[in-house]
Amino acid sequence: SQYSLGVGLSLQYDSRDNITNPHRGVYVNATQMFSPAFLGNDYAFSSTQITASVYQQLWRGGILAEQVKGIFNFGDPSWEEMATLGGSYVMRGYYEARYRDKNMIAAQVELRQHVWKRSGITVWGGAGSVFHDSRTFKKVLPNYGVGFRWEFKKNVNVRLDYGFGKGGQSGFVFNVNEAF
Repeated sequence: SQYSLGVGLSLQYDSRDNITNPHRGVYVNATQMFSPAFLGNDYAFSSTQITASVYQQLWRGGILAEQVKGIFNFGDPSWEEMATLGGSYVMRGYYEARYRDKNMIAAQVELRQHVWKRSGITVWGGAGSVFHDSRTFKKVLPNYGVGFRWEFKKNVNVRLDYGFGKGGQSGFVFNVNEAF
């Protein structure tokens, strides 16, 4: 069994008009965690996580959402603490934690369009990579997809997304609230 105890600091700025289904605003979060050996950790490392999202209303019912996310580990993170790529929020179409390494960076852009009554659609595209260090940052994985939205209650969507990735990888995501 592995032991991990950390201490850290998180800074956040949030001007989104709604957390579960933003139409406009900015969200930025920077988190720094330290898990040193003197706290009894089996794996000593530190982790920096940065997320930046921007939401803009383009026209009536049309929202452009953009996000950049990075996780950077320094030292010796355990397998469970490594950065991952894939899942229902970042790089939809690749299964959860399909790719794993010390560092991860990903970007995605999504166009959300209200269609009729409680229904909407979305299309997105993105790219991301996991890598050990700056010398191994070579393989960038593509991601794109389409989705259906049904407004369960005000500003709370149920989403059904179908994402596509490299090499024929694809998959459905069924979830509540937007991916980001």
